Parts: sequence; structure tokens; C-alpha cells
Amino acid sequence: MTPASNRHDGAPSGGDSAPNARTALAWTRTALALLGSILLATRVVVDRLGLATAAFAVVALPLGVAVLVGTGRRYRSARVALRTRAGLPDGRLPAGVAVLLVVLAVIELAYVLSG
Repeated sequence: MTPASNRHDGAPSGGDSAPNARTALAWTRTALALLGSILLATRVVVDRLGLATAAFAVVALPLGVAVLVGTGRRYRSARVALRTRAGLPDGRLPAGVAVLLVVLAVIELAYVLSG
């Protein structure tokens, strides 16, 4: 008899599936890339936009941290959902990423138009 983690019959193996772990890693990379982009954009546009840059950082940095924290919560809730066959996580994290990308695009557009 083989352990549950070595089964290849498509049955869940306790919720610690490789796809779930890969998805969590992808979300973490996305959140870190967004935080890096926010910091870079803040540094680049500060000379040209001044106070607007501070407003951008005040809005975008907490959103970026929330996405990063949300990745861990999403992974844990997906693990539980896979174990108990409950509903999978909702779409709040992708919505947060979309909002963050819009905020980042607005500051980049403002930078281009101010030049």
C-alpha cells in the first residue's frame, strides 16, 4: 500500500497538492513584482510629480502588502478547501491585483503626460 501523497489516481492527497503550491508561489512572485514596480515607479516619478507621488505611495504600497499577505491566506484556505472539498477561495485577490495595476498605470500615465 502506498502513502496518500504518492497516489497518482487524481484523488486529493490531503490538500498539499503541487498545483496549489505552484499557484501560491506564482501569487507570491506577482505580489513581490508589484511591490518592486511600485517602489521603482515612486522613485522615478518623484522629481516630476512631487506630492502626487506621495499619494501614490500611500495608496499603492498598502495594496501591494495586502496582496502579498493575501497570497498566504489564499494558499491556506485552498489547502483546507481541498482537504474538506469545500468551496475554493473567491476572487478578491485577483481583484486586488487588478486595482493595484490600475493605480500603477495611472501614475505611469501621469508621468508620461507631465513630461
